[in-house]
Amino acid sequence: MQHLMWLALTLLVLTTALAGLVIAWRLRTKPAPCQPQQYDAAPQPGTFAVRALEAMPPIVRDTPVLEAQSPAWREAMTQAGLRLRRAGVRHVVFVHGTFVGHDPTQLLSALEGPLSALGPGLMPSLQRLSKLPSDRVLRDLGNYTPEYVSLFQKSLGVDIPTTRFVWSSANNHVARLRAAVQLLRLLASSELGNKRALLLGHSHGGQVLALLTQLVYPARTAEALWQAVRDAGEPTEDLQDMARTVARARLDIATFGMPPRYGWATGRRCRVLHVINHRGTEPRGSTVAGVLHTENGDYVHQWGIAGSDLPPGTARERELAARLDAILGEGYDVKAWLQHVRHGARVPRDGFSYLVDYGDRGTSALPNCLATCFGHGVYTSYDAMLFNSRLLADHFYR
Repeated sequence: MQHLMWLALTLLVLTTALAGLVIAWRLRTKPAPCQPQQYDAAPQPGTFAVRALEAMPPIVRDTPVLEAQSPAWREAMTQAGLRLRRAGVRHVVFVHGTFVGHDPTQLLSALEGPLSALGPGLMPSLQRLSKLPSDRVLRDLGNYTPEYVSLFQKSLGVDIPTTRFVWSSANNHVARLRAAVQLLRLLASSELGNKRALLLGHSHGGQVLALLTQLVYPARTAEALWQAVRDAGEPTEDLQDMARTVARARLDIATFGMPPRYGWATGRRCRVLHVINHRGTEPRGSTVAGVLHTENGDYVHQWGIAGSDLPPGTARERELAARLDAILGEGYDVKAWLQHVRHGARVPRDGFSYLVDYGDRGTSALPNCLATCFGHGVYTSYDAMLFNSRLLADHFYR
Protein backbone atom coordinates (compact mmCIF):
# COMPACT_ATOMS: atom_id res chain seq x y z
CA MET A 1 0.00 0.00 0.00
CA GLN A 2 2.80 2.38 0.95
CA HIS A 3 4.56 1.63 -2.33
CA LEU A 4 1.41 2.52 -4.26
CA MET A 5 1.14 5.80 -2.38
CA TRP A 6 4.75 6.71 -3.25
CA LEU A 7 4.16 5.70 -6.86
CA ALA A 8 1.05 7.86 -7.06
CA LEU A 9 2.88 10.80 -5.47
CA THR A 10 5.78 10.38 -7.88
CA LEU A 11 3.43 10.30 -10.86
CA LEU A 12 1.66 13.41 -9.55
CA VAL A 13 4.96 15.31 -9.23
CA LEU A 14 6.10 14.25 -12.69
CA THR A 15 2.73 15.13 -14.23
CA THR A 16 2.78 18.55 -12.55
CA ALA A 17 6.34 19.20 -13.72
CA LEU A 18 5.48 18.13 -17.26
CA ALA A 19 2.41 20.36 -17.29
CA GLY A 20 4.54 23.24 -16.06
CA LEU A 21 7.05 22.70 -18.83
CA VAL A 22 4.28 22.60 -21.44
CA ILE A 23 2.76 25.83 -20.11
CA ALA A 24 6.16 27.52 -19.97
CA TRP A 25 6.89 26.40 -23.53
CA ARG A 26 3.58 27.78 -24.77
CA LEU A 27 3.98 31.05 -22.89
CA ARG A 28 7.63 31.56 -23.78
CA THR A 29 8.54 34.92 -25.28
CA LYS A 30 8.63 34.65 -29.02
CA PRO A 31 11.32 36.73 -30.72
CA ALA A 32 9.91 39.92 -32.20
CA PRO A 33 10.23 40.10 -36.00
CA CYS A 34 11.57 43.71 -36.00
CA GLN A 35 11.01 44.20 -39.70
CA PRO A 36 11.78 47.62 -41.26
CA GLN A 37 8.88 49.90 -42.13
CA GLN A 38 6.78 49.04 -45.18
CA TYR A 39 5.90 52.41 -46.67
CA ASP A 40 3.15 51.31 -49.03
CA ALA A 41 1.14 49.62 -46.28
CA ALA A 42 -1.72 51.52 -44.66
CA PRO A 43 -1.51 51.86 -40.86
CA GLN A 44 -3.61 49.40 -38.91
CA PRO A 45 -6.79 50.73 -37.27
CA GLY A 46 -6.26 51.48 -33.59
CA THR A 47 -2.55 52.23 -33.97
CA PHE A 48 -2.90 56.02 -34.19
CA ALA A 49 -5.14 58.89 -33.16
CA VAL A 50 -5.39 62.63 -33.71
CA ARG A 51 -4.52 64.62 -30.59
CA ALA A 52 -5.53 68.26 -30.29
CA LEU A 53 -2.98 70.82 -29.13
CA GLU A 54 -4.56 71.99 -25.89
CA ALA A 55 -4.05 75.53 -24.64
CA MET A 56 -1.40 75.61 -21.92
CA PRO A 57 -0.03 78.28 -19.57
CA PRO A 58 2.76 80.03 -21.53
CA ILE A 59 6.43 79.61 -20.76
CA VAL A 60 8.92 82.44 -20.41
CA ARG A 61 11.35 81.15 -23.00
CA ASP A 62 13.77 84.11 -22.86
CA THR A 63 14.59 83.12 -19.27
CA PRO A 64 14.32 79.33 -19.19
CA VAL A 65 14.68 78.93 -15.43
CA LEU A 66 12.05 77.67 -13.03
CA GLU A 67 11.86 80.87 -10.98
CA ALA A 68 10.87 82.90 -14.06
CA GLN A 69 7.85 80.75 -14.87
CA SER A 70 4.28 81.53 -13.88
CA PRO A 71 2.63 79.69 -10.96
CA ALA A 72 0.16 78.12 -13.41
CA TRP A 73 2.94 76.72 -15.62
CA ARG A 74 4.90 75.40 -12.64
CA GLU A 75 1.80 73.78 -11.10
CA ALA A 76 0.94 72.03 -14.36
CA MET A 77 4.47 70.65 -14.72
CA THR A 78 4.49 69.55 -11.07
CA GLN A 79 1.27 67.62 -11.61
CA ALA A 80 2.89 65.80 -14.53
CA GLY A 81 5.94 65.09 -12.36
CA LEU A 82 3.79 63.60 -9.59
CA ARG A 83 2.17 61.26 -12.08
CA LEU A 84 5.59 60.11 -13.31
CA ARG A 85 6.78 59.53 -9.76
CA ARG A 86 3.66 57.61 -8.70
CA ALA A 87 4.07 55.37 -11.75
CA GLY A 88 7.60 54.46 -10.64
CA VAL A 89 9.63 56.52 -13.13
CA ARG A 90 13.14 56.80 -11.73
CA HIS A 91 15.10 58.17 -14.70
CA VAL A 92 14.30 60.35 -17.71
CA VAL A 93 16.64 60.43 -20.71
CA PHE A 94 16.50 62.87 -23.65
CA VAL A 95 18.07 61.64 -26.92
CA HIS A 96 18.64 64.20 -29.69
CA GLY A 97 18.50 63.53 -33.41
CA THR A 98 20.79 63.78 -36.41
CA PHE A 99 23.39 66.53 -37.04
CA VAL A 100 23.13 68.14 -33.57
CA GLY A 101 25.53 65.82 -31.72
CA HIS A 102 29.24 65.90 -30.94
CA ASP A 103 30.52 64.40 -34.22
CA PRO A 104 27.96 64.77 -37.04
CA THR A 105 30.59 64.52 -39.80
CA GLN A 106 32.48 61.69 -38.02
CA LEU A 107 35.71 63.61 -38.41
CA LEU A 108 36.57 63.15 -34.73
CA SER A 109 35.94 59.41 -34.88
CA ALA A 110 38.20 59.15 -37.93
CA LEU A 111 40.97 60.84 -35.92
CA GLU A 112 40.26 59.01 -32.69
CA GLY A 113 43.52 57.03 -32.72
CA PRO A 114 45.91 59.98 -33.12
CA LEU A 115 43.84 62.18 -30.80
CA SER A 116 43.74 59.54 -28.05
CA ALA A 117 47.52 59.23 -28.24
CA LEU A 118 47.77 62.92 -27.31
CA GLY A 119 45.94 62.39 -24.04
CA PRO A 120 42.85 60.61 -22.68
CA GLY A 121 40.95 63.83 -22.05
CA LEU A 122 41.41 65.38 -25.48
CA MET A 123 38.64 63.49 -27.31
CA PRO A 124 35.91 64.25 -24.72
CA SER A 125 36.96 67.91 -24.73
CA LEU A 126 36.76 68.11 -28.51
CA GLN A 127 33.37 66.39 -28.46
CA ARG A 128 32.02 68.94 -25.99
CA LEU A 129 33.42 71.73 -28.15
CA SER A 130 31.83 70.21 -31.27
CA LYS A 131 28.41 70.14 -29.57
CA LEU A 132 28.48 73.85 -28.70
CA PRO A 133 27.45 75.26 -32.13
CA SER A 134 24.14 73.41 -32.18
CA ASP A 135 23.42 74.45 -28.59
CA ARG A 136 24.35 78.10 -29.20
CA VAL A 137 22.91 78.56 -32.70
CA LEU A 138 19.91 76.22 -32.89
CA ARG A 139 19.16 76.34 -29.17
CA ASP A 140 15.80 74.55 -28.74
CA LEU A 141 15.04 74.25 -32.47
CA GLY A 142 15.24 70.50 -33.02
CA ASN A 143 17.74 70.20 -30.19
CA TYR A 144 17.66 69.37 -26.48
CA THR A 145 19.77 72.02 -24.76
CA PRO A 146 21.27 71.63 -21.26
CA GLU A 147 19.00 74.46 -20.13
CA TYR A 148 15.92 72.68 -21.50
CA VAL A 149 16.73 69.43 -19.71
CA SER A 150 17.56 71.27 -16.48
CA LEU A 151 14.27 73.19 -16.54
CA PHE A 152 12.34 69.99 -17.24
CA GLN A 153 13.92 68.18 -14.29
CA LYS A 154 13.43 71.03 -11.81
CA SER A 155 9.87 71.77 -12.90
CA LEU A 156 8.71 68.19 -12.20
CA GLY A 157 8.95 68.98 -8.50
CA VAL A 158 10.05 65.43 -7.64
CA ASP A 159 13.40 63.71 -7.42
CA ILE A 160 13.72 62.07 -10.85
CA PRO A 161 17.23 62.17 -12.36
CA THR A 162 17.15 63.54 -15.90
CA THR A 163 19.94 63.03 -18.43
CA ARG A 164 20.74 64.58 -21.80
CA PHE A 165 22.28 61.76 -23.82
CA VAL A 166 24.66 63.08 -26.50
CA TRP A 167 25.84 60.93 -29.39
CA SER A 168 27.71 61.57 -32.64
CA SER A 169 24.47 62.25 -34.61
CA ALA A 170 26.02 61.05 -37.88
CA ASN A 171 23.39 59.99 -40.41
CA ASN A 172 24.01 56.26 -40.86
CA HIS A 173 23.21 52.86 -39.34
CA VAL A 174 26.60 52.40 -37.69
CA ALA A 175 26.53 55.71 -35.84
CA ARG A 176 23.08 54.94 -34.47
CA LEU A 177 24.14 51.45 -33.41
CA ARG A 178 27.14 52.85 -31.55
CA ALA A 179 24.81 55.33 -29.87
CA ALA A 180 22.45 52.52 -28.83
CA VAL A 181 25.40 50.70 -27.24
CA GLN A 182 26.40 53.83 -25.30
CA LEU A 183 22.82 54.34 -24.18
CA LEU A 184 22.72 50.72 -23.02
CA ARG A 185 25.77 51.41 -20.86
CA LEU A 186 24.09 54.48 -19.40
CA LEU A 187 20.90 52.64 -18.48
CA ALA A 188 22.76 49.65 -17.06
CA SER A 189 24.68 51.98 -14.73
CA SER A 190 21.51 53.75 -13.58
CA GLU A 191 20.57 51.02 -11.08
CA LEU A 192 16.96 50.98 -12.22
CA GLY A 193 16.25 47.46 -11.00
CA ASN A 194 12.64 46.79 -11.97
CA LYS A 195 11.68 50.49 -11.91
CA ARG A 196 10.68 52.61 -14.91
CA ALA A 197 12.75 54.79 -17.19
CA LEU A 198 11.18 57.31 -19.55
CA LEU A 199 13.19 57.70 -22.76
CA LEU A 200 12.45 60.55 -25.17
CA GLY A 201 13.98 60.57 -28.64
CA HIS A 202 13.74 63.34 -31.23
CA SER A 203 14.09 62.52 -34.93
CA HIS A 204 16.69 59.76 -35.49
CA GLY A 205 17.18 59.64 -31.74
CA GLY A 206 14.10 57.43 -32.08
CA GLN A 207 16.07 55.02 -34.28
CA VAL A 208 18.70 54.83 -31.52
CA LEU A 209 15.93 53.82 -29.11
CA ALA A 210 14.59 51.25 -31.58
CA LEU A 211 18.03 49.66 -31.78
CA LEU A 212 18.22 49.67 -27.98
CA THR A 213 15.05 47.59 -27.80
CA GLN A 214 16.44 45.11 -30.32
CA LEU A 215 19.53 44.67 -28.16
CA VAL A 216 17.66 44.40 -24.86
CA TYR A 217 14.63 42.26 -25.76
CA PRO A 218 14.34 39.01 -27.70
CA ALA A 219 14.28 39.77 -31.41
CA ARG A 220 14.94 37.77 -34.54
CA THR A 221 17.45 40.43 -35.49
CA ALA A 222 19.38 40.06 -32.23
CA GLU A 223 22.08 37.63 -33.36
CA ALA A 224 22.96 39.60 -36.50
CA LEU A 225 22.78 42.89 -34.60
CA TRP A 226 25.08 41.66 -31.84
CA GLN A 227 27.50 40.43 -34.51
CA ALA A 228 27.53 43.94 -35.96
CA VAL A 229 28.23 45.32 -32.48
CA ARG A 230 31.14 42.87 -32.17
CA ASP A 231 32.48 43.86 -35.59
CA ALA A 232 32.29 47.50 -34.55
CA GLY A 233 34.88 46.68 -31.87
CA GLU A 234 32.59 46.55 -28.83
CA PRO A 235 32.91 43.98 -25.99
CA THR A 236 29.70 42.07 -26.60
CA GLU A 237 29.89 39.74 -23.57
CA ASP A 238 29.90 42.66 -21.14
CA LEU A 239 27.23 44.45 -23.15
CA GLN A 240 24.95 41.41 -23.21
CA ASP A 241 25.19 41.27 -19.42
CA MET A 242 24.15 44.93 -19.39
CA ALA A 243 21.26 44.15 -21.72
CA ARG A 244 19.99 41.50 -19.30
CA THR A 245 20.21 44.07 -16.50
CA VAL A 246 18.23 46.66 -18.46
CA ALA A 247 15.66 44.04 -19.47
CA ARG A 248 14.55 43.84 -15.82
CA ALA A 249 13.53 47.50 -15.88
CA ARG A 250 10.40 48.94 -17.48
CA LEU A 251 11.02 51.24 -20.42
CA ASP A 252 8.50 53.80 -21.59
CA ILE A 253 9.70 55.24 -24.90
CA ALA A 254 8.37 58.32 -26.68
CA THR A 255 9.65 59.49 -30.05
CA PHE A 256 9.02 62.94 -31.50
CA GLY A 257 9.17 63.40 -35.27
CA MET A 258 10.99 60.09 -35.74
CA PRO A 259 10.98 59.09 -39.42
CA PRO A 260 9.38 55.62 -39.62
CA ARG A 261 12.22 53.22 -40.35
CA TYR A 262 13.53 50.60 -37.92
CA GLY A 263 11.58 47.81 -36.28
CA TRP A 264 10.96 47.69 -32.53
CA ALA A 265 11.17 44.84 -30.01
CA THR A 266 8.54 45.67 -27.43
CA GLY A 267 6.65 43.68 -24.84
CA ARG A 268 5.19 43.80 -21.36
CA ARG A 269 8.15 45.79 -20.06
CA CYS A 270 8.52 48.16 -22.99
CA ARG A 271 5.91 50.56 -24.35
CA VAL A 272 6.40 52.83 -27.36
CA LEU A 273 4.62 56.05 -28.31
CA HIS A 274 5.23 58.23 -31.37
CA VAL A 275 4.29 61.91 -31.65
CA ILE A 276 4.14 63.43 -35.14
CA ASN A 277 3.57 67.05 -36.17
CA HIS A 278 0.81 66.64 -38.76
CA ARG A 279 -2.11 68.61 -40.18
CA GLY A 280 -5.46 66.94 -40.72
CA THR A 281 -6.83 63.54 -39.82
CA GLU A 282 -5.58 61.35 -42.68
CA PRO A 283 -2.35 59.54 -41.71
CA ARG A 284 -0.47 60.47 -44.87
CA GLY A 285 1.78 63.44 -45.52
CA SER A 286 2.78 65.45 -48.58
CA THR A 287 6.39 65.24 -49.62
CA VAL A 288 6.92 68.77 -50.92
CA ALA A 289 3.55 70.47 -51.36
CA GLY A 290 3.27 73.50 -49.09
CA VAL A 291 6.79 73.04 -47.74
CA LEU A 292 7.69 76.76 -47.67
CA HIS A 293 4.96 77.42 -45.12
CA THR A 294 5.03 73.93 -43.49
CA GLU A 295 1.42 73.45 -44.53
CA ASN A 296 1.50 69.69 -43.88
CA GLY A 297 3.47 69.60 -40.65
CA ASP A 298 6.80 67.83 -40.26
CA TYR A 299 8.44 67.30 -43.65
CA VAL A 300 11.73 65.94 -42.28
CA HIS A 301 9.68 63.16 -40.71
CA GLN A 302 8.89 62.03 -44.26
CA TRP A 303 12.29 62.77 -45.81
CA GLY A 304 14.43 60.92 -43.25
CA ILE A 305 13.17 57.45 -44.16
CA ALA A 306 15.01 54.42 -45.54
CA GLY A 307 17.55 55.31 -48.21
CA SER A 308 18.21 58.82 -46.86
CA ASP A 309 21.45 58.05 -44.98
CA LEU A 310 24.91 59.33 -45.82
CA PRO A 311 27.71 56.76 -46.28
CA PRO A 312 30.11 56.41 -43.32
CA GLY A 313 33.58 57.81 -43.78
CA THR A 314 35.65 54.62 -43.59
CA ALA A 315 35.58 51.54 -45.81
CA ARG A 316 35.13 49.28 -42.78
CA GLU A 317 32.06 51.16 -41.57
CA ARG A 318 30.62 51.36 -45.08
CA GLU A 319 30.83 47.57 -45.29
CA LEU A 320 29.21 47.24 -41.86
CA ALA A 321 26.45 49.70 -42.81
CA ALA A 322 25.73 47.70 -45.97
CA ARG A 323 25.33 44.54 -43.87
CA LEU A 324 22.97 46.36 -41.52
CA ASP A 325 20.74 47.19 -44.48
CA ALA A 326 19.45 43.60 -44.34
CA ILE A 327 18.26 44.14 -40.76
CA LEU A 328 17.29 47.80 -40.70
CA GLY A 329 16.29 48.62 -44.27
CA GLU A 330 18.17 50.62 -46.87
CA GLY A 331 20.66 53.10 -45.50
CA TYR A 332 22.18 55.02 -48.40
CA ASP A 333 20.08 54.32 -51.49
CA VAL A 334 18.68 57.26 -53.43
CA LYS A 335 16.60 55.09 -55.75
CA ALA A 336 14.96 53.28 -52.83
CA TRP A 337 14.39 56.60 -51.06
CA LEU A 338 12.55 58.00 -54.08
CA GLN A 339 10.33 54.91 -54.17
CA HIS A 340 9.54 55.12 -50.47
CA VAL A 341 9.04 58.86 -50.04
CA ARG A 342 6.20 59.12 -52.52
CA HIS A 343 3.92 57.19 -50.13
CA GLY A 344 4.00 59.99 -47.54
CA ALA A 345 4.06 57.47 -44.67
CA ARG A 346 3.36 58.95 -41.25
CA VAL A 347 2.55 56.17 -38.79
CA PRO A 348 5.25 53.68 -37.69
CA ARG A 349 4.12 50.06 -37.71
CA ASP A 350 5.16 49.38 -34.10
CA GLY A 351 3.81 51.26 -31.10
CA PHE A 352 1.01 53.84 -30.94
CA SER A 353 1.10 57.24 -32.68
CA TYR A 354 -0.45 60.63 -32.00
CA LEU A 355 -0.88 63.01 -34.92
CA VAL A 356 -0.64 66.51 -33.43
CA ASP A 357 -0.97 69.84 -35.22
CA TYR A 358 1.58 71.88 -33.26
CA GLY A 359 0.34 75.08 -34.88
CA ASP A 360 3.60 76.06 -36.57
CA ARG A 361 2.13 76.62 -40.02
CA GLY A 362 3.16 79.89 -41.66
CA THR A 363 0.54 82.64 -41.44
CA SER A 364 2.18 85.35 -43.52
CA ALA A 365 3.49 85.69 -47.06
CA LEU A 366 7.03 85.02 -45.86
CA PRO A 367 8.20 81.38 -45.78
CA ASN A 368 8.65 79.93 -42.30
CA CYS A 369 10.22 76.59 -43.27
CA LEU A 370 13.72 77.47 -42.06
CA ALA A 371 12.49 78.99 -38.81
CA THR A 372 10.67 75.74 -38.01
CA CYS A 373 13.28 73.40 -39.55
CA PHE A 374 10.57 72.29 -42.02
CA GLY A 375 8.17 71.57 -39.16
CA HIS A 376 10.69 69.27 -37.49
CA GLY A 377 12.00 71.58 -34.79
CA VAL A 378 8.81 72.26 -32.86
CA TYR A 379 8.88 69.20 -30.57
CA THR A 380 11.97 70.27 -28.60
CA SER A 381 10.96 73.90 -28.14
CA TYR A 382 10.37 75.34 -24.69
CA ASP A 383 6.84 76.26 -25.79
CA ALA A 384 5.96 72.57 -26.29
CA MET A 385 7.47 71.27 -23.03
CA LEU A 386 4.31 71.42 -20.96
CA PHE A 387 2.06 70.00 -23.68
CA ASN A 388 4.47 67.13 -24.33
CA SER A 389 4.78 66.39 -20.61
CA ARG A 390 1.02 66.23 -20.15
CA LEU A 391 0.62 64.10 -23.29
CA LEU A 392 3.13 61.57 -21.94
CA ALA A 393 1.51 61.53 -18.51
CA ASP A 394 -1.94 61.04 -20.06
CA HIS A 395 -0.78 58.21 -22.29
CA PHE A 396 1.59 56.30 -20.03
CA TYR A 397 0.62 57.24 -16.46
CA ARG A 398 -3.14 57.69 -16.16
